[in-house]
Amino acid sequence: QSIEALDRQGMKTIESGDLLSFKKYLSDTSNTICGRHPIQLLMATVEQAQVKAQCQFVHYAQSSQCLTGKDSSVSYASGVYYI
Repeated sequence: QSIEALDRQGMKTIESGDLLSFKKYLSDTSNTICGRHPIQLLMATVEQAQVKAQCQFVHYAQSSQCLTGKDSSVSYASGVYYI
């Protein structure tokens, strides 16, 4: 549940479209989002293009539920950008 809460916080930050907030989230949480660099590039491109865009996450899943501190899990999220 704590992993999902952390992931959903990151997803909400991405949906906000605020690149600096997303960078701060990554720095503050050390969440290892595999697509963080392409996501930041997309956010910066939208920002620089000065277009009105909206990101919405449409699906979230985890590979497994962690029951102990030794377990691991991979999270998957699908998002869509509307311009």
